[in-house]
Amino acid sequence: MGILFITLSTILLNLVDSTFYCNFSPDPCSSSNTLFEPFDRTRNCVFDSNYSPCDRYLTPGWYKSDDPILNQCPPLNKCGTLYPVWLNDSLPNAGDPVTTKKLCKTGFTDCCSKEYDIQIKNCGSFYVYCLPALDSYPERICFGTNGSCEYPVTTTAQNDAKLSNEYKQLEEKYIGTISAVIVLLCLLSLVTAIIFYYIMNKRK
Repeated sequence: MGILFITLSTILLNLVDSTFYCNFSPDPCSSSNTLFEPFDRTRNCVFDSNYSPCDRYLTPGWYKSDDPILNQCPPLNKCGTLYPVWLNDSLPNAGDPVTTKKLCKTGFTDCCSKEYDIQIKNCGSFYVYCLPALDSYPERICFGTNGSCEYPVTTTAQNDAKLSNEYKQLEEKYIGTISAVIVLLCLLSLVTAIIFYYIMNKRK
């Protein structure tokens, strides 16, 4: 049993630490996706627990960003997250093939508490990145040093408006139902009173 446990543990660890590799066809320079949750990723953006976006929910694949990936260690609570993840290497030069490099997660005691593999391609005027899904929450990959830290308010506003409208409709529905029940009870009470009055008069 002990040998079996060790073997299974080793397999699981290898699976967890395995590298995700993206396809090279079609050319990622022309077929990359827009960066997952691109807002609030620059180094100047502080962590806000009211939002807490996280790259744990990122679908692995090729992504393009307007800002280059950060390749200097940021402190905790930057890039819109508690644990920023940064490129611990230089970016590839134009004409280089797709290169595999290391990402580092900033921890409480050092700049590289965990490593991830990442693939990068220099497309001339921009870079594309084969991004992995990160392991824990909240972690995010940093892109750029200075940028807007505003979150999109349209989604929140639309959701709030939708919930408010649904609540209003539900409230109106229940008020209408309760009103109808009250009217029905009043009618039943009236009919019962009339019948009772009629019976009492018949007995006299």
